[in-house]
Amino acid sequence: MNSSDPREALERELAALQVEYQRILESNSFRLGHLLIEATRSPYAFIRLPVNIIQFFLTLRRQSQSLAPGSLQYETVHSQWLSLVKEINKSGKKELVFLFSGTTCIQGTRGNRPIRQTQALLARGVPVFFSYHRTRFTEALPIYNQDGLVQSPVDITLQLLNEISAVGLDDVRKLFIISYPFKGIESYVDKFRLQGWSVVYDCRDDWEEFAKVGMAKWFDAEVERKLVATVDRTYCVSRPLIDKLSLLVPDSCVKLMPNAVGKDIIPNNYKHEPALFPRVVGYFGHLSAAWFNWEAFKEIVQLLPQYQFEVIGHSAPSELELPENVLFLGPRPWQELHRYATRWSAGIIPFRMGRLADGVDPIKIYEYLAFGLPVVSFVMPQISDYPYTTTVSTVEEFCCALKAACEEVPKHEIIEAFLTHNTWEARAEELLSIFGDPVS
Repeated sequence: MNSSDPREALERELAALQVEYQRILESNSFRLGHLLIEATRSPYAFIRLPVNIIQFFLTLRRQSQSLAPGSLQYETVHSQWLSLVKEINKSGKKELVFLFSGTTCIQGTRGNRPIRQTQALLARGVPVFFSYHRTRFTEALPIYNQDGLVQSPVDITLQLLNEISAVGLDDVRKLFIISYPFKGIESYVDKFRLQGWSVVYDCRDDWEEFAKVGMAKWFDAEVERKLVATVDRTYCVSRPLIDKLSLLVPDSCVKLMPNAVGKDIIPNNYKHEPALFPRVVGYFGHLSAAWFNWEAFKEIVQLLPQYQFEVIGHSAPSELELPENVLFLGPRPWQELHRYATRWSAGIIPFRMGRLADGVDPIKIYEYLAFGLPVVSFVMPQISDYPYTTTVSTVEEFCCALKAACEEVPKHEIIEAFLTHNTWEARAEELLSIFGDPVS
């Protein structure tokens, strides 16, 4: 657990908001919208609109072209990779992890599964080559630094795969973690295994269901099937995912590895002191309408006007209209969530029920529990037997359960017993256990 300096906390939060603001300014949708709005305000801009539109799409074309060897970004990543290999040889480290994440780069403010796995591995002294996803190939490389970490955008990573697989580290145990079934990566599994790498497919979501709601358009079911068939081991975050992937390839090695919580989520001085007048209920996480059930959430808050609801997160629908007892706080760094949760009486997960939610094991539930919060969620099979967690199937049941949860005082020892076995540190240990002997 870490101490928390209020000034440092505010500086981190400001930095995170600046990153998010800059991301919005640089987004293609914002830039196109800005062109159209300016055209309605200025006759000159209106006349130049066709030219500006052509220039905009030419820029998009350049952004979609991979940066080849010789480009500054490629050579920067390549140099960092060579330096990491040199440092491993020099230091005598015994493990190396290549994590093909499919998520955003590590910025210090996001806390998804691949990022938290990486941070736990780095804390163990295990070097990590972290490949992250980006759609604009001209986007700057991340400035976040940590000993033993190299970050590479996926377009550059794909050009380095042959070199990474054949890296000359004969005395080092090497683990390749594929965190999303990106088309083409399946063809490299055998090559990595022949070069002495252990290969794991870490299935953190039901990608087929995400594709159906337009959130994983890259998904190809055959790619996922080939991964399950050829890797050494497949890990799934939920039991329904185990059932699904086991049917894809009978007799394949598919195991459960739920999500977890970091020991650094709570500072030393954290104290849960829920507000009473009114009670405050909280949510943090992704807010996409594809799985956050905004219709049900609005019904819930309208049926419980005596409670204040605080919502933290990103990707909320545009032009969102919420009742007066809802405070939308936007995105916040995960390190600062405790500042809000200390006042909450309960945490909620109002996800849409169905196959997409069936495959989920939300990281937020571990963090809610770490903050001392009872949890109310719509049905999600993986979390049904978690402590101080109630799952329901209707708005009416949700309201009833939430009233009870707000009056409940969880026992610290029960939560502690559950979380002790569900830390990212424990997950890192399990990932490295694939080598078959105790990890140094």
